[in-house]
Amino acid sequence: MRLFFSTLFLSMIFLFANAQERSVKVDFESESFFNNPKIPFDKPFAISGEAGSEIEFVKVNISYQGKDFVLHSFAWNRCEDNKSETFNIVVPPILKSNTKYDFNVVIYKLLSQTQKEYLHKNIEDRVRFLLMNNIYFDGKKVTVNKPKDVYQKLSQLITESFTLYESKNGIPMQAPSALVLDELKKTSDFRFGNFFKKKSQKEIDTIARKSISDKVEHLVRLISSEITPYINSQLVQHHRQANITAVETDKEAFTLPVNIGVYAWNKTVNINNTSMQNIDFTPGIGLTIPFNNKSKLTSKMRMFDSFGFSTGVLFKSVYDERGTEFVTPGVNLPVYAGLGFRLFKVIRFNAGVLVIGEKGSQNYRNISVIPTAGLALELNLWMGIK
Repeated sequence: MRLFFSTLFLSMIFLFANAQERSVKVDFESESFFNNPKIPFDKPFAISGEAGSEIEFVKVNISYQGKDFVLHSFAWNRCEDNKSETFNIVVPPILKSNTKYDFNVVIYKLLSQTQKEYLHKNIEDRVRFLLMNNIYFDGKKVTVNKPKDVYQKLSQLITESFTLYESKNGIPMQAPSALVLDELKKTSDFRFGNFFKKKSQKEIDTIARKSISDKVEHLVRLISSEITPYINSQLVQHHRQANITAVETDKEAFTLPVNIGVYAWNKTVNINNTSMQNIDFTPGIGLTIPFNNKSKLTSKMRMFDSFGFSTGVLFKSVYDERGTEFVTPGVNLPVYAGLGFRLFKVIRFNAGVLVIGEKGSQNYRNISVIPTAGLALELNLWMGIK
């Protein structure tokens, strides 16, 4: 009986341990995960670390090793009644196996009202300086140096000014708005007309400077009103970060994508100086060698992924309008090769060519290449390859 309960107790411990979520802990001093663990790709895992009572927000950015764009971002946002000094962020099973990732872990502190006021004033001063260098009097009118370019510069300035800040409330930054661009265009169209008649050059310069100053202040107030909701939120500022590089995910058994589907083709033949076409669909089977897809473009694509090179055979020969049978010499079935991508994780679209010659002919000079495209069901199969 004692042996039975001991075995049951150990089994429960084993099951409980396996049910636990895997976790890694951040060491901010060495900028690493403690004990340099591997991380899972097929199940969620937690990222934890120390966060003193003054830390209000933690953000984790995940990138491919050595890449400068963010694949995934996750955040920990302290609740008012949370007095703990640790943070915990759960990453869902979205990573790839046999892959290395970089982790940027950033912790933030809450800004005081005084700090917010200083930040607000600093941005107003920078906006004012930018506008004063791009609005001028050309002798007839007050004009803006390319309103769209100035608007882009303002947008970049504001984005860069808030790079190290986050809103705990999730308030988005919505400045500069389209209204600012409209005001820049209106300012560029402002003309003095006959207003300067019988005025000295000194008076003209004084009036023009006053007009420019008024226009700049009007735009500064407009932009200031647009950034106010963001600054008035629970704004937090970058305090410390850890850049943890080259973290490996778990490995999985080697597989090759096998796809079975239908391929379209068009075989033409000249009969009495007339081009005759025979369009048909033939089932086929093949393998895909995936590319190493770590570009920014593929990381943003949710509907299709896994670009790769595919090759295989059709189950039946290709025929032209005369009924002549075509296959790939040496195989006795048409061989295709092409490039494609996967849709919804299970469907592969390929576009490529068939390499064929007349069946029974040993003259490889008469081999022809015709285009093909197909849709196939794709399954990852273990091929017994190490």
